[in-house]
Amino acid sequence: MLMKYEAKITLYSSYFDANDNLSIKSILSIFQDVAANHAEEIGVGYLTMLNKNLYWVLSRIKFDIIKMPEPNQIVVVQTWPHEKGRIDFDRDMKILDENGTVLITATSKWCVIDTINRRLQKTENINYIGEVHPEVNYEEKFDKIILPNSEPSLMFSHHVKFCDLDHNKHMNNTNYSNLTSNAITNKVVTHFEINFINECLENDEISVFHTANDSGEYVIGKVQDKVVFSSYTK
Repeated sequence: MLMKYEAKITLYSSYFDANDNLSIKSILSIFQDVAANHAEEIGVGYLTMLNKNLYWVLSRIKFDIIKMPEPNQIVVVQTWPHEKGRIDFDRDMKILDENGTVLITATSKWCVIDTINRRLQKTENINYIGEVHPEVNYEEKFDKIILPNSEPSLMFSHHVKFCDLDHNKHMNNTNYSNLTSNAITNKVVTHFEINFINECLENDEISVFHTANDSGEYVIGKVQDKVVFSSYTK
């Protein structure tokens, strides 16, 4: 059995921003949900992992919007994992229209954390049920987001509240995208990528900085002097 998951969903109007563009947060939420559902199917779902004192964390994700979906459009979402690495797992995603036209492509990198000491775990004891699908959305490997030399400007601060948290008791990855969306000046996004560097917990104060160059816009989040995320949009 090849490990590929597919779901048909409706993109309700609440998934879109004030300009009727599918929001970054909605895209990340859709991919997070289908990845979680597929993980259950292939034997590495939330409760299975939790029983081993482990949980999944997203470390990096990027996507490209090839054609912007429309409100209330029915789309097909696909996801599949690649061969696991030594300390991480890559997973690709797509959103297509009902005719099979690709609207959005994405790739992501996941890690496994120990719930007791919250340390990164090796992948050797995590095994999927099924065969890895050979398709890849991006040939190039993930790169670190390299910030421009210009000094970033402080845009605002965000106090992490209970509603920002997920069942791992840290700020959910989708909520960082709202910090990016509120910091960038170009609201029509065709490419987005984000690196999650350190987790944020309830009552943390995230200082959000912005800078830009000819290639795009960059947003950096810090808790005190510790960088917690960096993102790039164009």
